[in-house]
Amino acid sequence: MEKYLMTVALSSLPDLPGVYLMKDDSGEVIYVGKALSLRKRVRQYFQSSKNLTPKTKTLVSRIEDLEYIITDTEVDALVLEANLIKKYRPRYNVRLKDDKRYPYVKVTVNSRYPRIFLTRRRLMDGSLYFGPYTNAGAIRKTLDIISQVFRIRRCRQPLNEKKARPCLDYHIKRCYAPCAGKISEKEYMENVQEAIKFLKGETSGLVKELEERMQDLASKQEYEAAAQVRDQLEAVKVLSQQQIATSGTDDRDVIAAFKDGDTVYIQIFYVRHGNMVGRADLAMSSAEGTALPDVVSQFIKQYYLDSPIPTEILTQYDIPDHDLITSWLKQRSGREVHINVPQKGDKKKMLDMALMNAEMTMRANRLKAVVASESMESLKDLQSLLSLPSVPLYIEGFDISNISGTDAVGSMVVFENGKPSNNKYRQHNIRTVKGIDDFAMMGEVVGRRYSRLKEEKMPFPDLILIDGGPGQLSAAKDSLDKLGLDIPVIGLAKRFEHIITTKKGPGEVIVLPHSSPALKLLMHVRDEAHRFAVSSHRRRRSARLTHSILDGISGIGEAKKKALINHFGSVEKIGQATMEELCQIEGINKKLGLRILEKFREHGPWNGADKM
Repeated sequence: MEKYLMTVALSSLPDLPGVYLMKDDSGEVIYVGKALSLRKRVRQYFQSSKNLTPKTKTLVSRIEDLEYIITDTEVDALVLEANLIKKYRPRYNVRLKDDKRYPYVKVTVNSRYPRIFLTRRRLMDGSLYFGPYTNAGAIRKTLDIISQVFRIRRCRQPLNEKKARPCLDYHIKRCYAPCAGKISEKEYMENVQEAIKFLKGETSGLVKELEERMQDLASKQEYEAAAQVRDQLEAVKVLSQQQIATSGTDDRDVIAAFKDGDTVYIQIFYVRHGNMVGRADLAMSSAEGTALPDVVSQFIKQYYLDSPIPTEILTQYDIPDHDLITSWLKQRSGREVHINVPQKGDKKKMLDMALMNAEMTMRANRLKAVVASESMESLKDLQSLLSLPSVPLYIEGFDISNISGTDAVGSMVVFENGKPSNNKYRQHNIRTVKGIDDFAMMGEVVGRRYSRLKEEKMPFPDLILIDGGPGQLSAAKDSLDKLGLDIPVIGLAKRFEHIITTKKGPGEVIVLPHSSPALKLLMHVRDEAHRFAVSSHRRRRSARLTHSILDGISGIGEAKKKALINHFGSVEKIGQATMEELCQIEGINKKLGLRILEKFREHGPWNGADKM
């Protein structure tokens, strides 16, 4: 490629530190790099290709334009490079993958009265982030403790000059209600700083500070405030004792990397004041052809842009730009930061353990890829067997559940790429059909579903599966025909597991061996539709019976009704209970128990015959 065509001629590049952005013919940024001398570094790409890696040769062949940004120092260039890689996610850079699976704790330190809450997005918005954490349940408990101990607000109540009424969190001592002016800005920020120290694992210094504050408040005879600090102190002591102890006493992150193709799996162990307080597994992409020390170097530069910086980082390798990176980390944290490669002892054992975890993560991801590949093969088989116009990546399955025509419910489940998408499941209460008519009910549900999609101009599924035989399938097909829709639709009869189609006429049957992966996938969709229909029906029926029976009993209010349902589990079991069992519920005596039994007798015998 003739490089004179580039907007920026190589000869005009300055002999200064900075960042360069390489673009392809569409203007997309495909690579971002930093340099102590932009002129010397960029020219290296366009000299003899003998010493270039295959990846770099491919990169150079695609460069059509070049931009650069001058910085004051190489450290500034390093920071800018990491920021631009995050922004543009260039194809040829080794980059930290977005980690949407694991949550972070976010502290909005740049607001007047900061909030502390859980988030799965780490933004460059000036807030302070802790994590990511692999155990969302555990970190939620930690936030709950923080709200009890430090009373930092978690709500989004706007803070303006007009004071609002405190919410429930204030009354149960989970928030100081800055929205209502119940605490000064200075006092609130002191609590925020203590909460931050706690999240960093700095419990020893926090304990000392809390003890001093408690003594100071007590000496001023501010006993109520001193008691609050005392409670904070006790909670912090208990939590610090529950952490996992290790042999060290410093703050450190242990970073291990395991490479698999173009992905490098990163495992981090967080050690704070000698306590292992958490771990995370992340990944770097586009790493093929890049040495592991370079990948780890890139990871450190990108990860610590907005993550807490420990005093020591342990790695497997001596990394490129070691001195430059430690200088930058020192600049960011305001203290010395060391990047070391342990050779023996407890630090080496911990690094080996992190490496083992990184390898296990890699193997787990390989297994997921195999499962996904098998699902794709099953979907391709379905396309061939059913003569579908495309691979059925999006399947919707339907079933009907009712007892004697009452509380009839139609279920719809969704499978994407061969896997259930639970958040897209839908329940349809039957509106127009009276009595027992599964065929008409199926026609109603299918008609309602796809008339809505048609009206809203939403995409249709690649395949519709009906739980049932020719009758249910025919009713569904009629509804589609009335809407003028030609969506592939099949039925799966439970008795023989035969696939019923309408391709060559009503009732055509395709018989597959029970070992067929394609048939197993269809059975999974059908069984999931049936399960969801039954559970939806039970919820609706239980709600109806609760209102029709318990609501008509004098002396049974919302609290007692809830207590009965929680104790027995369902209205059916309440109807089968004895007087002795009913009287075990708080607030229900023999007189009220008799009323309950009489009401259920009026309803008729409850022998379980009408259970599903």
